[in-house]
Amino acid sequence: MFRKQKSEARSVKDGKKSGPGRKEAAGRNTLGVTVAGDALRKAALLGLAMIVLPALISLIYLALVDAPARKDTLLKQVADSYARQQARFIGKAMGDLLLRVDSAARSSQVMEALDAGREDTLADAEASLREFFPEVFSLRLLPLTELGTAGLSDGPGGLRNHIEIDLVRRVSNGEKPRAEAYAHEGRLLASLAQVARHPGVPDRRAVVLVTVGEDVLTDLLSWPGEMPGRFRLWQRIYGNGADRDVDIVSRGEGSAATKGQAAVVDTPWQLEFTPSANLAERAARGARPAYELFLLVVAFAVAGLILLLLRMRATLTSEVSRITDSAEPRTPLALSIPQLLPLAVSLRRASGRRKGGEPSTQVAETSHAAKTGTALTGVDGPAAAELPRHIFRAYDIRGVADRDLDDETAYRIGSAIATIAGEMGEQTLALGYDGRASSGRLRGLVEKALLRAGRDVVDIGLVPTPLLYFTTQRSEARSGIMITGSHSPADYNGMKIVLKGQTLSEGAIDRVRDLAQTGRFSTGQGRLIQRSMVNDYIDEVVSDIAIAVPLKVVVDAGNGATGHIAPALLEELGCDVIPLNCEVDGTFPNRSPDTGDEAALAGLVQAVRAERADFGVAYDGDGDRLAVVTGSGRILRTDVLMMLFARDVVARHPGADVVYDVKCSRDLAQLITSLGGRPVLWKTGHALMKQKMAETGALLGGEFSGHIFFGERWYGFDDGMYATGRLAEILSSQELDFDDFIADLPTAVSTPEILIEVPDDEKFDLIRRFREEASFPHGKSNDLDGLRVDFAEGWGLLRASNTGPALTARFEGRDDAALKAVQDRFREQLSRVAPDLDIPF
Repeated sequence: MFRKQKSEARSVKDGKKSGPGRKEAAGRNTLGVTVAGDALRKAALLGLAMIVLPALISLIYLALVDAPARKDTLLKQVADSYARQQARFIGKAMGDLLLRVDSAARSSQVMEALDAGREDTLADAEASLREFFPEVFSLRLLPLTELGTAGLSDGPGGLRNHIEIDLVRRVSNGEKPRAEAYAHEGRLLASLAQVARHPGVPDRRAVVLVTVGEDVLTDLLSWPGEMPGRFRLWQRIYGNGADRDVDIVSRGEGSAATKGQAAVVDTPWQLEFTPSANLAERAARGARPAYELFLLVVAFAVAGLILLLLRMRATLTSEVSRITDSAEPRTPLALSIPQLLPLAVSLRRASGRRKGGEPSTQVAETSHAAKTGTALTGVDGPAAAELPRHIFRAYDIRGVADRDLDDETAYRIGSAIATIAGEMGEQTLALGYDGRASSGRLRGLVEKALLRAGRDVVDIGLVPTPLLYFTTQRSEARSGIMITGSHSPADYNGMKIVLKGQTLSEGAIDRVRDLAQTGRFSTGQGRLIQRSMVNDYIDEVVSDIAIAVPLKVVVDAGNGATGHIAPALLEELGCDVIPLNCEVDGTFPNRSPDTGDEAALAGLVQAVRAERADFGVAYDGDGDRLAVVTGSGRILRTDVLMMLFARDVVARHPGADVVYDVKCSRDLAQLITSLGGRPVLWKTGHALMKQKMAETGALLGGEFSGHIFFGERWYGFDDGMYATGRLAEILSSQELDFDDFIADLPTAVSTPEILIEVPDDEKFDLIRRFREEASFPHGKSNDLDGLRVDFAEGWGLLRASNTGPALTARFEGRDDAALKAVQDRFREQLSRVAPDLDIPF
C-alpha cells in the first residue's frame, strides 16, 4: 500500500500525471477506501475486544468459579444427607446389638452360671448364648477375677489385643459400652461388651464380649437399590504430632471430589460418603448457571456494536476522502475528526519522499542444550565370603568392630543400604557417627559406599543418635545411617538405619544382609554435603520446653556422644548444669556406656548428693537412652519415670495410648488406666516401639532399658536429651522436691534387668523350648515377647536379648516374699528346660 502511495506522490511531483481528471481521483478514492477500511477494522476489533474480553472473563467466572461453587455446595448438601442417613442406620444397628448383649448379660443362664461360680457352668452359659447370636464372629463369657490382667492370646478367657483388654476394663468399671474396631490376624473385627453382675454376690461378675466380623460391618453399608456412591466407615487416631484416619470397611464406588461426613452415635466411628458419577451429575443439573441470560446480554452488545460500526463507516469514508484529496501540500486540511489529522500530515510527507530501502530484520538463532541424567544401573559384584550373621540383629547392626565389622563388611553394608534406599526413591541419606575409636573408620567406608552407589550424603558429624533421627524429620534427608555401638562396650560398633522416616527392624535388616552378601549394588556418583544440625536441634527443643524456675542438674554423658550437646541444651533451657564425664572419649574410661548397669551410676549418685542437685541424668553411648537419679540419690527405673510422664501427658490428653514394653511394671498399666489412658503392652526394642507408636498414634512410649518416646509435641523417636528437658519442665512447675513429688506413685519390689549369658545361636531356641515346656498353672502367660507370666502376687519375664548373646529376666512382687516366690517358680521351670544353665537369680 505504501509503495503505491509513494508512486502516486512521485507522479504528482514529477509532473507525469496521466491527466488531472478521473484517473487521479480514482487513485485517491482507492487509497481512501483502503485507509477507511483499515480504520474501520481496527475500530471493529477494538469494539469486539471491549465486548468479548469482559464476556470471556464473565464466562470463565461462571464456568470455573460460580458453577463449580454452586455444584460443590449442592453436592456437599446431598453427600452430607446420605452420610447422616447411613450413620443413623449403623448407629441404630449397633445399638440394637448392644441391647441384645445387655439382655444376654442379664439372662437366667448367665445368672445361674455366676451363682454356681464354676468354669463349666460359665462355658455352658456361653454356648447357650451363642445360639441367640448366629451372625457374630465370636461370643465369650469372661469371668472377672481379682488378678486384674488378661493375656493377648486366644483361648478360654484370652483377649485378642489391648483394645479388647481396654474394652473389658471400661465396661467392668461402669463406663458406657461402645463398639471398637480393629484388625486381628488378617481379619477386621469389631467388639462390644456388657458386664453381668450377680444380684446377690457383687464380687461375682463376668463380661459378655461379642465380636462381629467384616461381613456384618460391610452389610451395614448396604443401600436399597442402586448404590449411590461409596460409603466408608473409619475412625480417627490421635497422636505422634498428627491425626490419622484408619479405615474399617467400605462399600460402593464414588468418583466425586466432594465428600459427606457424619458421626456414628455411641461409637468412635465416622461415616464418609463419596457420591457416584451418576449422583454427582444429577446434582450438577440443579446448579447450572444462567448461561442463557448471559448469552442474551452478549448478543445485544454485539448488535449495538454493529450499528455503531455501520455509522462510523460512512463518517470514516468521508474523512479519508478529504485526507487523500489534501495529499498535495498546497491543499488545505479541513477535517471534522481531529484525531485523523496526524494521518493526513504523514500522508503529505510520504508523498514527497524518495523511495527508500526495505528495512531488514535479523533473527538471532539460539541453541539450547538439554540436560541429561545418568541412570543408576545395578551391577554384579563378587559375592562376599559369609558375612557374620550374628551382627544383623532385630533392629540394628552390631558387633565387635575390628572382628565383625572389617572394611569389606562395612562397605558392603553401606552399599546395600544405599541400593535399597534408591529402590525406595530415596536419593539423600544423612550420616552421623558417635565418638567410638572405630566410628571414624566405619563412617568413611559407609560414606564412600553411599556416594559410589549414587546417593547424596548429608554428613552431620559426631552427634548422638537422636540428632540423626531429628535430621530425618527436619531436612531433605528422610533416610539416614547412624554409626554407633549404642550402649555396648567400647570395642563394639554398628549401625542404626532409617529409611523413609522409619527405623529398620526384623525382616528389613535381613534384606540388608542378603543384598550385602550378593554384591549387587547400584552405581552412580553422589554428592557430599556437610551440615551441622546441632543448633537447629537445640533451637527446636528450647522453643518447645519451658522451665518455670531454674533447676540444678548433674549431666553424666559417660564420655559418649551427648557430651558436647546435652549440657549446652540444658543451659539454654535455663538450668544450672554440673557436667560429669562430658569429654567425648570412645574408650569410655570412667563408666560403662550402658545406663541399665546401675553400678555404672555410682558416680552420678555421688555427684547429685554432693552438689545438692535437683536431679541427675546419665546417657548411654549414643544418647537415645537415659537414667535418672533423684535429689536423694535414688536411681529411678524407667517404668517409674514413665509413670511420671504418663501423669503429665494423659492428664492433658484423656484416652491417649501409652506404649510400654514387657519388662515394665504392671503398676504402670494400672496407673495409665486410672488416669483415663489406654496402656498398650508391646515387644522390647526401640524400632519395634516406634512402629507401635506410629500404628496406635500413641502420645508416649517407653521401654525399661531407658528409651523414652514422645509423640506429643515431639517426633516419636527415642531421645534421652529431650526426655530430660520434659522432666525438668515437669519438676520446675511444682514446689515439691523430686522425691516428694513421686512419693504417691505406686511401688512394688522388683529386680533390675538380669542378664543370663547364652550364645546368640542358642538363645532363641532356648526361649522357644521354655515357652513350650514351662508350666505355670497359677499364672496367666503372655508370649508376646519371650514369656511373661502374671500371678496374683507379682510377675516374671524371660526373653531373648535382641542386642547381645544373653537372655534377659525381670521379676516383680508386692513384697519381698512374693518376689522370691515368683523367682523360685521361674528358676524351677528354667532348670527343667536347661539344666546346665547358670541361673543368677
